[in-house]
Amino acid sequence: MFFKAAVLLKKNTIKILELKRPTLKPHQVFVKIMYSSICHTQLQEIKGTRGKDKFLPHCLGHEGVGKIIEKHKSVKKFKRGDLVCLSWIKGSGQDTGGVTYEEKNGKKVNGGPVHTFNEYSVISENRLYKIKKTINLKTKVLFGCALSTSFNALNNISLKESKSICIIGSGGLGLSTVIIAKSLGYKKIIVIDKIKKKLNVAKKLGATHTLNSLKKINFKSQIDVTVECTGNIDVLKNSILIPKKFGGKLVFIGNYPANSKILLDPWIVIQGVTLLGAWNDLKPFDASFKKLEKLIRNKRLDYFFGNKIYKLDNIVQAIKDFESGKVIRPLIQL
Repeated sequence: MFFKAAVLLKKNTIKILELKRPTLKPHQVFVKIMYSSICHTQLQEIKGTRGKDKFLPHCLGHEGVGKIIEKHKSVKKFKRGDLVCLSWIKGSGQDTGGVTYEEKNGKKVNGGPVHTFNEYSVISENRLYKIKKTINLKTKVLFGCALSTSFNALNNISLKESKSICIIGSGGLGLSTVIIAKSLGYKKIIVIDKIKKKLNVAKKLGATHTLNSLKKINFKSQIDVTVECTGNIDVLKNSILIPKKFGGKLVFIGNYPANSKILLDPWIVIQGVTLLGAWNDLKPFDASFKKLEKLIRNKRLDYFFGNKIYKLDNIVQAIKDFESGKVIRPLIQL
């Protein structure tokens, strides 16, 4: 059996190839990919800004929705026919360390533990989560990256101490953070972005205040939690000044280019501002995934994708539209 896959051959060079289905190894699952999407981590990988890529050529994509076609007998947490979310975020089970495919000419192509720009993929069991609610299935791709990252970033911050939040950037991560903040009960949700249409979406999803420039924020205001989502190192430098002293928190969840650095005034930390990331432990995400799915089960997520759906053959155009800001998240149907 052969199937199509979008393969990164070298920096900025993607080609649709036909790959042969390999034999499943222990703790691997064969999945028919139904939908996928693109985030800035993938964009950085394609552009080569995440550092040296040791696995070229390789498959792409780390968020998606699919159906289990076959599983190795060692896999106990799923059965054939299960609908699943595919994610780079580790859940329970063994990590297989990826897969090697072959083209018809015998050339090798690498695939990591999860890859979703394929019609079919061999996936490690620990990168799959069973989907409980199948209504509006395409939006479940957001659970594979943006929503899970935002949820994990805010879920462990006490609302007794945190009522206000400033979200910098309203792309996929920023809008996901708006949804999570609203669902968790934040009363004041400020969103900053230079693109007006993204701010309009943020309002629809629950933002109470929007600003089109970081310069317009009141740096003396009492902001409990600030979440930096842009991946822009210069924006991050200014974000450090936003959280209130003596209890404010700054969470980094943007994707910054490799070797990015900032200078930090130690008095910011001395005066009580806590710096956090989204992933602060190694616990499997299974229980959190269930909580997340329940938390936003009735939320409208179509805003992320607009009205356009891309096919795998149009993946390069989807990437261009994403990079230019024409779409918040390109939805790819396989």
